[in-house]
Amino acid sequence: MHQSLFTLTETAIKYTWRQLAQRAGITGGNPQGTGFEGTHLPVYYTDPGRGRPAHPALFVVPCDSAAWDRLLQRAPHSLDWLPTHRAMPPDSQLPIGDSIPVLFWGAGYEDGSRPFAERREDGSVVFYVDVVAAAFFMLSRWEETVRPARDEHERFPAAASVAHQQGFLDRPVVDEYALILRQWLKVLLPGWEPRLRPFSVKLSHDIDSLGRFPNWPRAFRTVGRELIKRRNPSLAWQFGVDAIAQVVAPDHTQFFQGICSLAEWSRTCGIGGDAFYFMAAEPGPQDNGYDPASPLVKRCMAELREQGFEIGLHAGYHTLNNPERLAAEKARLDAVLGETRYGGRQHFLRFRVPHTWRYWEQVGLAYDSTMTYPGYAGFRCGTCHPFRPFDVEQNRELNLWERPLIVMDQTLRLYRELAPEQGEKRIVELAQRCRQVEGTFTLLWHNTSLSGEWRPWVKAYRRVVKAMAEVQE
Repeated sequence: MHQSLFTLTETAIKYTWRQLAQRAGITGGNPQGTGFEGTHLPVYYTDPGRGRPAHPALFVVPCDSAAWDRLLQRAPHSLDWLPTHRAMPPDSQLPIGDSIPVLFWGAGYEDGSRPFAERREDGSVVFYVDVVAAAFFMLSRWEETVRPARDEHERFPAAASVAHQQGFLDRPVVDEYALILRQWLKVLLPGWEPRLRPFSVKLSHDIDSLGRFPNWPRAFRTVGRELIKRRNPSLAWQFGVDAIAQVVAPDHTQFFQGICSLAEWSRTCGIGGDAFYFMAAEPGPQDNGYDPASPLVKRCMAELREQGFEIGLHAGYHTLNNPERLAAEKARLDAVLGETRYGGRQHFLRFRVPHTWRYWEQVGLAYDSTMTYPGYAGFRCGTCHPFRPFDVEQNRELNLWERPLIVMDQTLRLYRELAPEQGEKRIVELAQRCRQVEGTFTLLWHNTSLSGEWRPWVKAYRRVVKAMAEVQE
């Protein structure tokens, strides 16, 4: 449903203040308030006008209600960008790029006649860029609830997003705004020391399949294609061996061994806590349908847990609009794991805002880590910090965490058609963005992306894991 006007509710405003406060490094805030209570600094989402508060305060000037629709209608690459140094107090610096996008100017200041922020004579600081609206716009994914664009898998495409159209999808803009806010808070609160967050890496692995072929006819066709049509006998041999292994020794298939390799490389490099998301879906055209309760899978999951790795749910293709099916799959995995509170990711990255978040909350999942675009890597929610999402239809913060996914392996090779060296460079670039804002870099690498056509990428992935371990220390 398209809305031409949008106004933040009081609940949404407090939620967004808290999100900005947490990223700025403020502690001791009220979990139901603005998050600034521990600083004793008054914060206002209003134009200060000619009034003078009794004490120095922080103001953010709200944009007008039509600004949300104007942002959706803007021509590509027409957004205002300001030099980063002009957004911060004098003599302060942040490594967040040479310029910063302005999603919303405060009402009455759309002509850019005012700076990003400034300190008034009474000591207060006023943001003429509406960082509250911008942060909520990105975190809530409001645009996905009003724009009808969907791809063949019912996913909201990156090309339809404001971040892609305006050229800031590769920027964690919410986190960058919060660091700018931190610099102004240092002006307002002499002696205040923000809580700095250590950069962290989260490697995750969707276990789509344990065997390359769903049946023998598919195996024969694949081997024949490589041998006759593509004239690639080495790959045909590899596929043939894998087909036989699925029957004779299923724990020796390339895909099953991929799980072992991913775990081994992380242990060797000193990265602990990888998440392995297993499926519990019924067999279908888009779901492999392996049984998580089978002795082979149960043993695999138990061994991973013993080694300190996390096990979660890779929700099946048809759970998108079917909470009952999601609940059934989770119950199947619950029975195997002996626990009910864990996280996971949607298969094919199929996600519907805010419904998928709501369904995951309903069935008792702890967190989701789906939020990236299949076609483009980057910051779909404008952040790399875990956060509790906001349901724009029910006007409430959800009892669920979102761990934004930044890069998926298939985005690099299949969608962007990059060479391994190019993909490796892209991963490192985005990880560096996360490090600059003290966030978490979450990478998805499938167990199926280590063999066959993916073999040239193996060395690149291993170098990435080693590099991530070094910068995380």
